[in-house]
Amino acid sequence: MKKLFNKANAIMFIKFGCVGVINTVIDAGVFFVFCEILKINEIVSNVIAYLIAATNSYLMNSKGVYKEEKYSFSKYLKFLIGNTSVLVISTLSLIALSGLIETNIIKKLITVPITTVLNFIFQRFILFKKSADKLE
Repeated sequence: MKKLFNKANAIMFIKFGCVGVINTVIDAGVFFVFCEILKINEIVSNVIAYLIAATNSYLMNSKGVYKEEKYSFSKYLKFLIGNTSVLVISTLSLIALSGLIETNIIKKLITVPITTVLNFIFQRFILFKKSADKLE
């Protein structure tokens, strides 16, 4: 676990967190518009919001956090495929919270810490590993 807890990873996590704040606003905002204003089912709204935020996440993290030299469509597809598991966890969390909490946006915000940690681990140690290792 030494490699997980070092200065370079801490800096990457802080930058990742800043990008994450932007993505959270995008995710929650799109979710709110689709679910509350357009009255689209919360699961469908969650998927749409997550995919839009994930696309922004790929663009900002690849250059801003992990210093990738160029965007790659194949890496973007891997990013989306990898994030699908996090989307499933996020969606299952919404379903599980439905019996406890009525407000959709509150349920959505509860899932954020879970998805943040999972996404950082995936991006830092799998998808952008080579670029991130160079930053250490």
